[in-house]
Amino acid sequence: MKGSITKNKKTGKWDFVFNCGFNPTSGKRKQIRRRAFETKRLAMEAMTRLQAELLEKEFIDLSKITYLSFMEEWFEERKNLLQKSTFETHFIYYKNHIKPKLGHFKIQQIYPLHIQKFINDLIRENKYSEHTIILVYRIVHASFKKAKIIKLIKDNPAIGITLPKIRRKEMNLWTLEQVNDFLRKSKKVKRLTRCYIGFLLAIFTGMRQGEILGLRWKDINDEKQTIFIRQTLTQDAELKNGAKNTSSVRSIHIPDSLFLALKTHRKTIIEEKLQLGQEYNDFDLVLCTKNGKPIIPRNFRKEFYNLSEKVNLPKIRFHDLRHTHATILIQQNVNVKLISERLGHSEIGTTLDTYSHVLPNMQKSVSEELNKIIQM
Repeated sequence: MKGSITKNKKTGKWDFVFNCGFNPTSGKRKQIRRRAFETKRLAMEAMTRLQAELLEKEFIDLSKITYLSFMEEWFEERKNLLQKSTFETHFIYYKNHIKPKLGHFKIQQIYPLHIQKFINDLIRENKYSEHTIILVYRIVHASFKKAKIIKLIKDNPAIGITLPKIRRKEMNLWTLEQVNDFLRKSKKVKRLTRCYIGFLLAIFTGMRQGEILGLRWKDINDEKQTIFIRQTLTQDAELKNGAKNTSSVRSIHIPDSLFLALKTHRKTIIEEKLQLGQEYNDFDLVLCTKNGKPIIPRNFRKEFYNLSEKVNLPKIRFHDLRHTHATILIQQNVNVKLISERLGHSEIGTTLDTYSHVLPNMQKSVSEELNKIIQM
């Protein structure tokens, strides 16, 4: 705790000030000031005595901080880092599951055994999916990681915890034939939904729903026929800069058929903009309402389900168009690294793990190729 002692020019007396570290939960710097000492020596003695008292008190205070009080400050910080919907989801999991079981502990007295028991209890209750339990664990792990960074704890007690194994659900996908069927029959539908261009984007690019609904015309390079993912739309229909993560901010080359469809769609948007004039809400969105506002995500999905029913195709989730896109590319022997980059996965392992169901079916084709090129 370094400090300084200065003579006050106005009073002629001595003052001192010193830093006493940072608030362990808020991260803000703390300073102590005292004024009006008759001599410099008295100021020095007072400062030394106060510093010693604070050092002793600081040790005691740190040992008394509960996990609950730390989490309240941590979630205040998370408000500025997370998407609104993500923050709300995480806070609900904290309030309903984490706080009742771990909140009363002193943060320095939580050990791996406590975390493992907490996870085991969630599994034993048999109320929650593996995905929910793992998300709850990740929230706990991230909070202790922060506590370690600010030196509130020595080690992260959430490291090395055994988690439930996720049972992979079978994907509901369309085959290549069904995709072509969808495209062919949709053209014959009267009053085709304005959302149709969004369905094409999902089929031809594998973009996420939020990326499609947040796409702007300025994010499309006509010369290179490339789409840049720079903005997304949240489930609450709020526009957000960036993407899901760093690797999701990417460029995607698009085929001629999609490029021409986008050009046709743009003419419609320009006509609507001219008709409404100043009343048009110009967010530069590719997918928007007739007055230019963002399309509400649930309404967008509803349009997809309605069209799928009209053309008599099996109902799949809209997100499964992304999986359909990736699966078709894998089946066509496209390099998995390129597919991974196209989808915006942070690691190729994510792509391989997600679409591992497709790979075994391709082993036969590999064997056939080997038979052709290697002679015995």
